[in-house]
Amino acid sequence: MTIAGLLFCWLAASSPLLGSEKTLEIAPDVTAAWLIPEGEWQGATVMLLHGFADDCHGPAQVSKRLAEAIAARGIATLRINFRGEGDTKRTALASTRLTRLEDTAAAHAWLLRQPQTDPDRIGVLGFSLGGATAIESAGTHPAWFASMVLWSSVGGDLYQAMTQGALAETARQAAATGVGEYDFKGWKTVTVKHDFFESLRGVNLHSHLEKYPGAFLSIRGTADYLPALENEFLKRAPGTPREALLIGGADHIFHVFDPALDTSDRAIQATVDWFERTLAKPRAD
Repeated sequence: MTIAGLLFCWLAASSPLLGSEKTLEIAPDVTAAWLIPEGEWQGATVMLLHGFADDCHGPAQVSKRLAEAIAARGIATLRINFRGEGDTKRTALASTRLTRLEDTAAAHAWLLRQPQTDPDRIGVLGFSLGGATAIESAGTHPAWFASMVLWSSVGGDLYQAMTQGALAETARQAAATGVGEYDFKGWKTVTVKHDFFESLRGVNLHSHLEKYPGAFLSIRGTADYLPALENEFLKRAPGTPREALLIGGADHIFHVFDPALDTSDRAIQATVDWFERTLAKPRAD
């Protein structure tokens, strides 16, 4: 047998096999994709929280690819579809910050009901606005997550972050008429309710991050339209290890729709390595 053939056999024997992904309802009107490694799972799990107006698969299926890469390292994944958002074809958004938090809590409770879940080895990945949901959930419930990864996350004053940037005009429309419109160029135009923006008031994500004691990694592209907050994140996060990765030239979604510029593989690899490092091995008694 050739060296390449021996290497393939060794990888096949030593790497967990992917189980079949299941789509299920974890709470009323809240669906999720559940993927566990076949025959190799020892209880470590990662929850994936999608960005604004997206779904659990992520742009260009990047979140699904991430979940499969994590599962290949022996860690299960649960990808939530948030109520009022979790459908890429949906244009009339009906979520709020509070419904996102409730759905995350429902997902965490669902995980704890699974007999093999190790409650001490649950991680969370928050993409864009999903990062805000992850930070607030972890700050409110410090024992929920042992490890956190943020992709292109907002930070600081959540209302300010979401009403003074790309969604500023949408927020002004919503304040005046009850509903604002935003055009995701090349994708879809959505309507956003005034209630969504109002639900963001009074939330300081940095203060929540200070209450989260677990491992922390933030990943962002240097061409992200959101401000780079990694230095502030690292000052605020008290746990260890805590690290940041800036990917040169990458935009908010790592150029997943442009094969010539796509850097999502680097974000995926760094994330998978991180969760394997911080979750995969059971803690010593």
